[in-house]
Amino acid sequence: MKRTRMEKIRLSILFAFVCLFFSVVIARLVHLQIFLHPKYSSIVDNQTGGTINIPATRGIIYDRLGNVLASNVTRSSLYAYALTQDELNDVVVYLEKTFDLKPGTARSKYGLKVKRFRWIKRRMDDELAVHIETTAPQGLYLRSETQREYPYGTIGKQILGFTDIDNHGQAGIEIAYDSILAGKSGKADIRRDGNRKLYRVKESAMLKPVLGKSLVLTIDWRLQEILENELKAGLEEYNAKGGMGAFVDCNTGEILAMAHCDPNEKNCDKPLKLKVVTDQFEPGSIFKAFTAGGLLDAGLIDFKDTIYCEKGKWRIGRRTLHDDKELEWLTFREIIELSSNIGVGKYALKLGGDKLYQTACDFGFGKKQNIGLGGETRGRVVCPDKWSDYTISALAMGHSIAVNTLQIANAFAAIANGGELLKPSLVLCRVNEKGNITDRTQREVINRVIKKESSDSLRSFLRGVVEHGTAPKVNSPAISIAGKTGTAEIPREDGRGYYKHKFMASFAGFFPAEEPQIAGVIVFKDPKPITYGGYTSGPVFRRIAENYLVINPDIFKVEQRVMMIMDDDKESTVEVPDFVGHSIDQVKARANEEEIVVFKDADSGMVVWQYPPADRLIFKGDIVLVAVKANKETEQKMPDLRGLSIRQASAFLTHAGIKSRIKGRGRVIKQSILPGETVNNKTECWLECKSGKGRLLLSSVS
Repeated sequence: MKRTRMEKIRLSILFAFVCLFFSVVIARLVHLQIFLHPKYSSIVDNQTGGTINIPATRGIIYDRLGNVLASNVTRSSLYAYALTQDELNDVVVYLEKTFDLKPGTARSKYGLKVKRFRWIKRRMDDELAVHIETTAPQGLYLRSETQREYPYGTIGKQILGFTDIDNHGQAGIEIAYDSILAGKSGKADIRRDGNRKLYRVKESAMLKPVLGKSLVLTIDWRLQEILENELKAGLEEYNAKGGMGAFVDCNTGEILAMAHCDPNEKNCDKPLKLKVVTDQFEPGSIFKAFTAGGLLDAGLIDFKDTIYCEKGKWRIGRRTLHDDKELEWLTFREIIELSSNIGVGKYALKLGGDKLYQTACDFGFGKKQNIGLGGETRGRVVCPDKWSDYTISALAMGHSIAVNTLQIANAFAAIANGGELLKPSLVLCRVNEKGNITDRTQREVINRVIKKESSDSLRSFLRGVVEHGTAPKVNSPAISIAGKTGTAEIPREDGRGYYKHKFMASFAGFFPAEEPQIAGVIVFKDPKPITYGGYTSGPVFRRIAENYLVINPDIFKVEQRVMMIMDDDKESTVEVPDFVGHSIDQVKARANEEEIVVFKDADSGMVVWQYPPADRLIFKGDIVLVAVKANKETEQKMPDLRGLSIRQASAFLTHAGIKSRIKGRGRVIKQSILPGETVNNKTECWLECKSGKGRLLLSSVS
């Protein structure tokens, strides 16, 4: 059919309109999909989803034995995000009903507004979270969060510190190693359904969080708990206003326990500092151990010489130096054992102020130890432009110097280990997300403070302090302890002298005395009515050592451990019989029955003393020392000590009233007084010891 001209015009116009329509539609689609795509995509994302941070799981903290000290638990947290006024009104009514709030108060209490994020309750109980999940209106949502948990409660919290509501470290290890423990947060995309019903947050990680690394501390939590319990008990027993204590491994520098006890500390769950490293005090007479070390190293001590101690009152310049007792002529060993201020002061004048100052610095005083905890003090050691006799004497006996508790423990560890000052460490290693150990802390020697020979002699002196000096209450039948007492007047806050009736009582030492493994210090502030360190801090130190021995007996039985390695067949044990009051013949017969060896100082008579004491558990084949009193009074003879351990020889000489000096470690190989020579209570015997394999023959053992 042939179209007319008008029909063709109409069809052309219609086709043009159709083409124009579709061109406009296509142009609009291009405009929307290409040019306006970012704008509308953003609107859609805001309406149906968004991006949130995913907190990383915080690293675990362990002690040296693998006990978990700080872990994480998952809890649900509630937040509000209402998009409309109607949603907001529903949220307000629901919150007031659920949390028992007065009508009209929820809005202001939580700062609720349309399209505003607000936390309602963080880390709720599971029961409440389940209830809210099933009943909450739109505008209220739950999300999972981790919360820090400390299984041991307040034990060790001064070291661990704590975290805030967002799991950020606020004190202690938690803040010092926050960047390592915290890890790195990730990001997640959240989606909502079109009707905003049955809303759930679906966290799909766009960027996965990086787990925090875990830490293994050097702390032995068993010793930490003992320390804290004994500090609290000591505070009550001695009516002290505060107490501090620290213990370190003598041979590695690893910190095993440290704590303070303050009856005025209100929030024990969130301690802000550890006074062991943040607070400083004048050490008093415990500093005499370091003065003695400097004198021994300088070769200024002749062990046979005596010095006059002025009957307890010595005028020095314009000042007067006092002793508690009217002491007269004393050897240097006796000066240390009896803690004579005058005796130490006179000897210190031979050393001189500059060398004494250098000795204090060499032992680590006046320097930060940088263990990682905040607020650590360096202490204070002043070197005056000109030394007077009094300033030298004052420093020698622990005045005009300020130290912190950890510095004292670490310095005594140097005496115990043979003269090496070690850098104290608090973190043993790190553990990555795969469970592999990294960054193992290595033993680091800061410097040698005294010669090994000087250390050997000084350890012997410090053992004498406990055996027959100012610390008789520290002497333990269970474990040998060596150390030094201190009782120092507390300086006034205004700097004008000292309080006359307020003291810092302390005892610093190490154990076992023959093969030292742990060094430490206990300090009490202003104990009443007993003020002496040997009668307050000392007994607490002893109880800590004994309690730790009960739960960790093998650490002290070095000699027995070595014997077990050398003699594989000696695995059975026996209780030591009570030999006191029996004849030596009866003792021999009983010893043969129990398969133990008896060391005696005479062939006939009655046993008046034995070591170890009765009922102690020992291995078959081990040695029991006995002292025998003959029927007729005879002169005391020196026994043959060769082959005995230092502990055994020291115990025997102490009973006999014979002073000893020790050189080396291990077993006695030489003695300055030959067997059979006549001795008395003024005799001093040198013992040279050496470690070695196998058991030496004992000429006096039957």
